Amino acid sequence: MNRHFLIITLFILLSSCIGKHNSDAQKATISEKSTEVESETIGDTIRIDLSKSNIHWKGTKMRGAGKHEGEIELQSSFLIKNNNQLVNGSFVADMTTIGVTDIPEHEPVPRDNLNNHLKSSDFFDVEKFPTSAFEITKVKQVSSDSLLISGNLTLKDVTKNIEFGAKYQDKIFTTKFTFDRFQWNITYEGNFADKTLVDKDVELTIRLETE
Repeated sequence: MNRHFLIITLFILLSSCIGKHNSDAQKATISEKSTEVESETIGDTIRIDLSKSNIHWKGTKMRGAGKHEGEIELQSSFLIKNNNQLVNGSFVADMTTIGVTDIPEHEPVPRDNLNNHLKSSDFFDVEKFPTSAFEITKVKQVSSDSLLISGNLTLKDVTKNIEFGAKYQDKIFTTKFTFDRFQWNITYEGNFADKTLVDKDVELTIRLETE
């Protein structure tokens, strides 16, 4: 029997038995790169404590049946406040630090294999694109501590605008959202199973603590 037919049949059977990944993360709205900055650029620049801030990622497969997660270190970041409200900011992530955290260190072979795979041209190609960046283009104050953030996200050589909700309270900025990695050409050109069984949505949890 045709091997690809077997893979397709297996995928359909498993998909019918497995529910979607249950995540409480919002889905970011994606649009074309914004060429206009609507947020204020004048105010007090707030430094970010990089040692207490982080980006946590989670990727799933088989509609959430399996997953891997890890962290990416921030290279630089700042926020701008005006009249005690967040109005602008940006951050740069060091993609060379991307790594998995759910494979224990006492299993170095699978841990290193996945880390190297993520850093390779199959995914983030960190040798060619060592950093990624997010620049806020618009901030809408929803409530005293809730914001609607729009900004240009650059991954590899693609820049698109994304919009998501966030919290800023007690000097801490937090958000959790998913985005479609295919929109940034983060696709593994492997075999049929590799490309089909790995979910396209990536979940990011970002926490910035100001000094």
